[in-house]
Amino acid sequence: MSRTLFKRRSQPAAPAQPQQDSDLEAQRDRLTERFAFMQSDLGGLFYEMAIRDHIRMEVLVEKAAALQRVDNELGQLERMLESGDSAVGGNCSGCGAVYARGAAFCAQCATPLTAT
Repeated sequence: MSRTLFKRRSQPAAPAQPQQDSDLEAQRDRLTERFAFMQSDLGGLFYEMAIRDHIRMEVLVEKAAALQRVDNELGQLERMLESGDSAVGGNCSGCGAVYARGAAFCAQCATPLTAT
């Protein structure tokens, strides 16, 4: 579950959607920071549990699942940025995550997405 932190695109964004791309890039940067913090927090939590010989798997699994959701959202944003076209369908009404055009369900919370 490793992710290359601070990965930057080598190609400039397509000029047709500069504001949308810059918003996505800003969101990607925020998610990258959040991912790094959550990964560090999970490692620190495991360490603290281990030195006290009191490992609670349910707590670790819950934290790992939250980290995986952020990783999935970050991956989806990176794919949208790499596509270069206006691939954004909107924001989920359930959790606010960006979803790709044509998606039927939110990748973050599985809320059904309806066209507005």
